[in-house]
Amino acid sequence: MSPLQSCPYLPGQEELLVLSDPYAKLGGREYDQLLQNGFRRNGPVAYRPMCPQCDACISVRIPVDRFQPDRGQKRTWARNQDLQLRVAKPYQDAQHAQLFADYQRQRHPDGGMDLESERLYTEMMTETGNVEARLLIFEKAGEALAVALIDQVDNALSAVYTFFRPDLPQRGLGIFAILSQIDWARRQGLSYLYLGYWVANSPKMDYKRRFSPLEGFIAGQWRPLAR
Repeated sequence: MSPLQSCPYLPGQEELLVLSDPYAKLGGREYDQLLQNGFRRNGPVAYRPMCPQCDACISVRIPVDRFQPDRGQKRTWARNQDLQLRVAKPYQDAQHAQLFADYQRQRHPDGGMDLESERLYTEMMTETGNVEARLLIFEKAGEALAVALIDQVDNALSAVYTFFRPDLPQRGLGIFAILSQIDWARRQGLSYLYLGYWVANSPKMDYKRRFSPLEGFIAGQWRPLAR
């Protein structure tokens, strides 16, 4: 268990996390089972909220074969077809580290991660355990505009973290990164893309409801979420 701490999504709430064994490297079938039971990865451990007075965090996933983009997502997809996708194993890169720092400073000021961006970026790229982690790097003229860290298990991808140039809001790079992960999962014959947690009353999470159909892990089962 983690110590009680302030919830990053809902003001006035406290967060308590159940953690996987920090001394056992994540990977293989065990990690797949954790994903199916509502966990997600952060660095070397998997976690799931178990807050004493709140159950607002719902693990969500997209069944990629049934996903249908809305008009806005179709426009975002078309708008970014000038980008080249490069797939690589996680590695540290000075340009990516600066992109991560810029993203934290402009999109999440005063969230804590902006003050520790160098350390957090390094941990993200190096502390992946035995997970089959990949970077999806979206480039134009050799410059990375967005980077998505994903994990792959037998039948799914899990979106770990995405960061992108915050000064290009017209591109919708965050949405495009998710659409690209859906496309990549389909082409590999995978069934799901896990998107982490959705919180109904958190504006930070609203974008996840735009992906339909969306399934949520509720009371120990995966169930369709109404739009």
